[in-house]
Amino acid sequence: MEWIGRSARYPGYNELHAEHIERRWTDSSARTWDWEAPRTETVAAMGDGGDGDDVGGASLALFASRIVTQAIGFAALVYYARELGAAALGVFFTFETVVAVLGITSEFGVSGAVTKRMSQATSGVERGRYLTGAFALACVPFGVVTVGVVAFGRRLVNYVGLPEVVPLLVLVLAVNLGAQVLISALRGERRVAVTAWVGLAGQLVRVAVSVGLLLAGFGPVALVYGIAAASITRSATAFGLLDTTPALPSLATVRSLFDFSKYTAGMEASDLAYNWADTLVLAAFASKAVVGTYETAWKLSFVSLLAANVIGIALAPNVTNWHEAGETEKVAAAFRHGVTYSLLFVIPAVAGAAVLGDEVLHALYGFSAGAAVLLVLLVGQLAQAVKNVSQNVLFGVNRPEAVFWTNAVTVGANVLLNLALVPQFGAIGAAVATLATATVAAVAQLHALRSSIPLSVDARAVSWQVVVAGAVAGVLLLARPHVEATTAGVFALAGLAIAVYGAGVLVHGGMRARLLGATPWG
Repeated sequence: MEWIGRSARYPGYNELHAEHIERRWTDSSARTWDWEAPRTETVAAMGDGGDGDDVGGASLALFASRIVTQAIGFAALVYYARELGAAALGVFFTFETVVAVLGITSEFGVSGAVTKRMSQATSGVERGRYLTGAFALACVPFGVVTVGVVAFGRRLVNYVGLPEVVPLLVLVLAVNLGAQVLISALRGERRVAVTAWVGLAGQLVRVAVSVGLLLAGFGPVALVYGIAAASITRSATAFGLLDTTPALPSLATVRSLFDFSKYTAGMEASDLAYNWADTLVLAAFASKAVVGTYETAWKLSFVSLLAANVIGIALAPNVTNWHEAGETEKVAAAFRHGVTYSLLFVIPAVAGAAVLGDEVLHALYGFSAGAAVLLVLLVGQLAQAVKNVSQNVLFGVNRPEAVFWTNAVTVGANVLLNLALVPQFGAIGAAVATLATATVAAVAQLHALRSSIPLSVDARAVSWQVVVAGAVAGVLLLARPHVEATTAGVFALAGLAIAVYGAGVLVHGGMRARLLGATPWG
């Protein structure tokens, strides 16, 4: 689901790795992973086979489309919150959470398997068999999930708060599954850049349908139909762009897909628990208004990870190349700079939320609560930004087992913390659990990474970011009494903060040189 954050809640542990790291299933009988990806294969996996795009071109397309998608999602969320209110928005967010949980089960790793197997295929017919086989394989878990949804329909109605939740769940799960398989097939044709624009097309349709139905008085169901319309759009667009023609699969084809999907499904299940435990538990113990406020705060906090996401996109293939060439010093330097610049937006966001949290949530979304939750979540994004870097570097230096085990441990911690804190403290308990989990995961991965490369941080640059962010907070404190707490006023204060922080960061010679050097005119 294309949204503003949750669908890629922790980038680096999701589809970005499928785009950057060639995970080769070398021997299905031995069940062994080969994460060593030669440069040519990594480039091919990232590029658009039709246009000959390279890693940079595909990364740029992904980055550009994600920026536009997030901007659209941000504006749409503001409108949805104002139109629906926190409680009705919370109903939709609960539905979205259930879709995420059941979607992992109904898809069962098939999308990752079809990308992998199609990228290995030596002929168009073979690719067609894998495409058709993927749909055939996915029918089994989807059927099981559908039966479960129908069987537990009454409980789902009570949990989500929508009387028509059962048919809506089946509809959304079905169209989402189709979109995932077809977009994964495009990746299997090594046309990653194309998938970025397919996702953007889906986001545009989603917002258009959602807004139109909200105006027609459909309430939170309008957003559900928006999801379905987006997935149908992505499916139709991806299918039209595919060069592969469906072909009748053999039993060996389906078995090959299953051999890969059963292991990726395990990773996805861990990702699911890690990413959605807070909202899943919160929806069971708190009101839908609390869920709506919490999820909105989370999605807003996610915007601060923009720099970390971009760095994550660039790190994995480059670190892989340097690691294979034995250039450990370059890997260490990449980690050092990666951590420094992944925090570039998060640190000032924390300072801004500490001063303007109430104003932002009230002026943009009409919420009267949630500032403390937003602040805690943003502090957690500091750890998450570091984790984005350490995790990508671990993959790049061929340490996937470290990523697996650190995430497996923190998955359990996340679920337990939410179960312990949410019933007692509500949304702030969920935020603290998220913060604690991200911190533990980051520390664990840094500890694992120490055995592969020497770790260091540009303390002077990071300290300077903190100093400038403190100055921004001071400027906001002085300016706030003179600006009305309206949408225009909040954007004016945000513009002032951006100007002050940007100028302050550019005073630092090292950061100025690196940031300007990364621009087309640098």
